[in-house]
Amino acid sequence: MDKEHLLDLMRFWLFGTFVIVFAAVTAYLGIFSNRNWWLAIKAGFPIWGLAAIIAIIWYYVYKWYLNRK
Repeated sequence: MDKEHLLDLMRFWLFGTFVIVFAAVTAYLGIFSNRNWWLAIKAGFPIWGLAAIIAIIWYYVYKWYLNRK
């Protein structure tokens, strides 16, 4: 496999992982926030942001790793 294809696969899996984390956190907070959706959204922002930052860092570390070979 070439490097571009591997990067596309990594981008796909990282985005999919982020979507799953987003949905799971939103559902979990929605269940335990007594149906107050605004509280669930405000509480979820730090977790979503952390998941996004980790995914972006992971992508660039993987990109660096592929170019190092």
